[in-house]
Amino acid sequence: MDTNEEKRRIARAGYRIKGQAKYRDKFFKGEIINFSLTGFLFSSDAVIDVCEGEKLIILFQWDQEIRDMVSEITCTVIRKVKNILGLKFDVIDYDTLMYLKEKLIDITGDENKINDAFIQFIIGNKG
Repeated sequence: MDTNEEKRRIARAGYRIKGQAKYRDKFFKGEIINFSLTGFLFSSDAVIDVCEGEKLIILFQWDQEIRDMVSEITCTVIRKVKNILGLKFDVIDYDTLMYLKEKLIDITGDENKINDAFIQFIIGNKG
């Protein structure tokens, strides 16, 4: 396990889903390339002129089985490397958080670890 993985207490999963970043009233197409209960790694073909510490909104449509559901999550940029943004959730609605929790369980297969991380997230121990 590498050092970055050891520092993370909340599970992260590779999962690609198309989305958009909204920054200063402009939309940038891209995709979420991995996620946790606390943030996303978002990749865009365009280089978004945003700095670490700034806020933006990520919009994405849920899986095919829930076509009408679109989530909008306010995030802070915690890392930027060219066209890839490391984002921390600032504001996330309950349905989206539960969707991400269930998707993490599906992908990792470790329900106990995800549920423990979820409880820590809810009580404010965000790791």
